[in-house]
Amino acid sequence: MIDKRKRNLFRRVPSPFRSFIYPPYFEKKEDFLNCLECKTKECKNACPEKIIFIENEKPVIKFGINGCTFCDECAIACPNNVLKLENKKIKLNVEMIINTQKCLAWNKTVCFSCQDICGENAISYNGILNPIIDLDKCTGCGFCIGVCPVDAIATKIL
Repeated sequence: MIDKRKRNLFRRVPSPFRSFIYPPYFEKKEDFLNCLECKTKECKNACPEKIIFIENEKPVIKFGINGCTFCDECAIACPNNVLKLENKKIKLNVEMIINTQKCLAWNKTVCFSCQDICGENAISYNGILNPIIDLDKCTGCGFCIGVCPVDAIATKIL
């Protein structure tokens, strides 16, 4: 029988900040510790796209049918100055990845859903099929996730 303490010896302790997509208005992830004191969570209520949720008392982005428009509303509403307009980033802490096994276009069915919604023109096609995401142009806004009919676009959190 294996001792449970030995089994857990080499297991990494997860960072409380690592696995979330954050609004684009923070300086350091550690600043989100100040959110623990916030009782109102106004950033969540201010988001017109309704993609901000509260996880572990911190605002995080979860993509569904909408994405981030970088509208500044969450930063304006933040009472603890965790989210500040002067810290606005042009990209979220995420990369979009196309699962070629699920993607209709990669499987010889014409589909331009992700390209049509992309306001940054970050998605191009190799011919008529095979969409590719240009990570230099992609802001990680997440709108492509909501329109993909087969959930072929995933996120890699940075």
